[in-house]
Amino acid sequence: LGLNRPLLVQYLDFVWSVVRLDFGTALTSGERPIRDELAERLPATMELTIPAMLLTALVGVFSGAYAARHRGSAQDYTIRAGSIVVYSIPVFFMGLVFQIIFSVRLGWLPLSGRMDTLLLTQFESRTNFYVLDAILARNGPALRSALAHLLLPALTLGLSLSGVFVRLTRANMIEMLQQDFVTAGRARGLPEKRLVYRHALRNTFIPILTMIGLQFAILLAGAVLTETTFSWPGMGRYLVDRIELRDYTAVQSVITV
Repeated sequence: LGLNRPLLVQYLDFVWSVVRLDFGTALTSGERPIRDELAERLPATMELTIPAMLLTALVGVFSGAYAARHRGSAQDYTIRAGSIVVYSIPVFFMGLVFQIIFSVRLGWLPLSGRMDTLLLTQFESRTNFYVLDAILARNGPALRSALAHLLLPALTLGLSLSGVFVRLTRANMIEMLQQDFVTAGRARGLPEKRLVYRHALRNTFIPILTMIGLQFAILLAGAVLTETTFSWPGMGRYLVDRIELRDYTAVQSVITV
C-alpha cells in the first residue's frame, strides 16, 4: 500500500490517483474498482439532479417575477410565505409526504426505484441514463416508466430549493422594475407582461445564473436524502450504504466526486 513511504509521497500519490479517477478498491466490494461502481451510479444522480435544477429555476424565477409584478398584493404575500415554508421543510419529510399522497393514497406514481422491475429485466441501458437510453431505443413503455419514477424524486428535490430563487428573483425584479428603461417602456405603452417577463426579467438573470451554479452543488448534497427516501440507486444511496458498512475508501471517493 505504500505506507512505508513518507507522508508527502503518499499524499502526492493519492492526488495523482484522484486526478486519474483511480480511487482504488472498495473494502466491501471485493476486487471491483470504486471507479466502476461510481460510473454506474453517477448517471442516476445526474438524471435526478438536472430535472430538479430545471424545476427549481423555472418555479423560483417565474414565481418571483410574478410576486414582484404584484408587489404588496395577496398573491405576493402568498408566494413569499409559500417559498419560506417549502424551503424550511426537510427534503426527506417532503418526499415521504409526496409518497403517501401520490403513491399510497392516489396510486398515480410509483413509490421508489428508477423503472418497473419487469421492464428493467428486459431493458438494456448503455449509458445508465434510463430516460436517454429509452429514447434512443424508441422504447415507449420503458420511457414512460422511467419518467414516472423520476417525477416524484425530481419534484421533491426541485421544490426544496425553489424558495431561494423566489426571494432572489423578487428582490432583483423589484429593483429592475424601477429602472429608467422600464419607465420609458410604460410611457411608450408597452404591455406590462412584456415589460416584466421579457425586458426586466432578462436583465435580472446575472445574479440568478450565479446562484444556479452554487445551488447545483447543494442539490447534489440534497440528492443523498432524496435518493435514500425513494430508493434511487445513485451516488447518494451508495454513500449511505457505504457509511453503514464503514467503507471509508468508498465514502472518501464519493465525497471527492
